[in-house]
Amino acid sequence: MFRITVQYGQPTDPAAFDEYYQSTHIPLTLKVPGLVRFTTGRPRPLGRDVPAPPYLVADLWFETAESLKVALKSDEMRSASADVANFATGGATLHSQEEVLVRGHQDVDRN
Repeated sequence: MFRITVQYGQPTDPAAFDEYYQSTHIPLTLKVPGLVRFTTGRPRPLGRDVPAPPYLVADLWFETAESLKVALKSDEMRSASADVANFATGGATLHSQEEVLVRGHQDVDRN
């Protein structure tokens, strides 16, 4: 699996960020071709005297490197990327990676 991670900095108006993200940005992102999983979360610091975590982290998952490449070149991804400027007043940092299962570890079905 291949993943794009987006880390959003603290917005100037968290309520406005949340409303826009839910009502506008998520629907745009869900149109990206090849997207097989889309998760979001709000990180919390572990320990004392650590830097503030991002406000929100979003992960976009793709089955193959090729499907990620196609997604990155798509009109839908361009639209979603351009939309970030409309709500991410705290900025956004993106990176991608290939997910590799650690040898000897089995994913656990938690259902």
